[in-house]
Amino acid sequence: MPFTILYGDSFVSDGTAKKILLPGNADYFKFVNQTQTPLAGTTCIAGEWYGAKFGAGATAVNDGTRWRKAASNAVLIDTFQTAVASNGFTYVATTPVIEAQNAAAITAITAATPAVVTQAAHGYSNGDIIQFYGTTGMLQISGLNFQISGVTANSYTLVGLAAAGFAAPATAGFTRRISKFLAVDPQFLFITAVSKATQMVVTFSVDPSAYYVVGMKMEFSIPFGLGMTELNSLTGTILSINAATYQMTFDINSTAFTTFVFPVSAQAALTPLFATAAPAGASTKRDPNTFVETGYNFQYQAFKTGQFTPYMVLGGGGAGNATGAIGDVINYIAYKLEN
Repeated sequence: MPFTILYGDSFVSDGTAKKILLPGNADYFKFVNQTQTPLAGTTCIAGEWYGAKFGAGATAVNDGTRWRKAASNAVLIDTFQTAVASNGFTYVATTPVIEAQNAAAITAITAATPAVVTQAAHGYSNGDIIQFYGTTGMLQISGLNFQISGVTANSYTLVGLAAAGFAAPATAGFTRRISKFLAVDPQFLFITAVSKATQMVVTFSVDPSAYYVVGMKMEFSIPFGLGMTELNSLTGTILSINAATYQMTFDINSTAFTTFVFPVSAQAALTPLFATAAPAGASTKRDPNTFVETGYNFQYQAFKTGQFTPYMVLGGGGAGNATGAIGDVINYIAYKLEN
């Protein structure tokens, strides 16, 4: 079965998942971590994905063959799903939607910073985005989307939720996994905290670095009842992004604004309120001497479709994952069978 190269390129990893748009359906996909391959250490150095044409040998979602280093620098071969914390290949050939799932019940969400969810045999992976509904004791977050991390067999962490100020933990509720890529890219984001500072810091429920870059602008929508309504309808420019804490810093002085707070659970039950931020374009600077424009990234501008298919998502989150560590150079090639 001869192959034709469909597409190939490289990128410098920022440690997060990478969405790779493809010009046609792929049957085989491989990547090599050019940076880590010659080095010693327990890292992922390559991966392989097999499409539906391979029948029983096709790769499951968020999995794939993983080539990695052992402590002795010997090469070991396993799968990404061998380790709970490892993310591999996810091939998307049709428009992503909210997945049809059976009710997935939780048993607790801690009123802590960050919040930790207890959910037996949930089947989720680091980087998945889930939506909560029917949360007993924390109705403030029912309907919100959160990116998860720190996954174990029966729990995971919500980095974007500082719930230490909540009156009580959640004792029940349900979740569903949703697509990481919505109809419009970059997508709007849910806000979970806003600082009072000369350069305002906003915390989101998901890692914003997957959708935005420094220099882009966002417009804020803050419903009455959450405080800091002075921020409502203001537009700010992104000054910095912290992928580890799900935070972005903006050129807005919020020191004199009222304090941002989640509504109490009882109020949220009657009137669900969510604070959001949406893309508002970006600014460019034109040098009058060189005629060069800077500050405009065509890959991250509003608005473009977020449902271009097919595409491959390489999982992120560290050295054991497909995109490796920050600064690693990843080479990849997509192939198509000729038969």
